[in-house]
Amino acid sequence: MDNKNTLVAYFSRKGENTSTDTSKGSAETVASALSRMLDAPEYKICTVNGYPESIEECNKVAKKEHDENARPELRNQLPLMDGITQLILVYPNWWGDMPMAVYTFLDGIDTAGLYIYPVCTHEDNGLAMTERILAQSYPKANIQKGIALRGSSVQADPSKAEETLRKYLSERNLLK
Repeated sequence: MDNKNTLVAYFSRKGENTSTDTSKGSAETVASALSRMLDAPEYKICTVNGYPESIEECNKVAKKEHDENARPELRNQLPLMDGITQLILVYPNWWGDMPMAVYTFLDGIDTAGLYIYPVCTHEDNGLAMTERILAQSYPKANIQKGIALRGSSVQADPSKAEETLRKYLSERNLLK
């Protein structure tokens, strides 16, 4: 199956988190699985300055960005969105919201008519209010029901996470 109309865009951070130290962030693990299942391209949202690997230091930076409604500069060129009608958006829950770099990405593309499927990794708060925030921030997009996966569970048992993701995709008729 080839999903030429689907893009998996993700923001992920490696390093220390609340449960373990990872060489690959949970959101990246999830995005890779989704990309593989959908045979869809991936786009990694990367900032110019990056984020500290220490969870304590990262939280300070993330909180400051959130409080300032910052739009950190992206390091990589935005993907070509010609023909893309479905965006699988993968991100960690930072302060009950998406990382501000995800907003930089979304602000840089045309979201009108785009079907956005939120996929969130977290440790405590699930999707929080990200579906509602997405709908308010990008009213011309079609925000779909999202899914939240505990990051520590993704790291501990990626195959179980893939089963959950496959069910989510099937329920939304995204798997052919």
